[in-house]
Amino acid sequence: MKQTIEIPEGFELKKVSDTEYKIVKKEKVLPKTWEEFCELYPVKEEEYFIGGSSEILGFYCENRFSDKDKNVLPSKEKAEAVLALCQLIQLRDCYNEGWKPDWKNENQYKYAFWFVKDDIKTGDLFCQPVLFAFKSKKLRDEFLNNFKDLIEELKPLYE
Repeated sequence: MKQTIEIPEGFELKKVSDTEYKIVKKEKVLPKTWEEFCELYPVKEEEYFIGGSSEILGFYCENRFSDKDKNVLPSKEKAEAVLALCQLIQLRDCYNEGWKPDWKNENQYKYAFWFVKDDIKTGDLFCQPVLFAFKSKKLRDEFLNNFKDLIEELKPLYE
């Protein structure tokens, strides 16, 4: 008599002896390269990407391709956050007019903001790199005031 056993997702059938099998949890394999990730982890239905006209689009494909799917994100919220990040980087560079922080120079003040828990904190930094640093306190505060809503959209990137 043939017996059918349904194996739950995340488990596998392991041969214990010639006549005995066991259902065991699959060992999770962490990828060591992007290509390996693409082979091991198929696309989930809630993945999204940013289209050519900056629209957030659902990613509907069974297979993941290492050369074409580098812009796919695990959720709509993270795709929206990455789009906000792209905008904010352009705006930061515009406000700084070519100025770039020299993180090796402890004598150069950098006026920055960052997230602590759910709040945006500001401060003067010398050598601790952050993404949003400005050449003056006035520019940083104006940036925060003008783009607070866009900055808030970054939060899913910290989850």
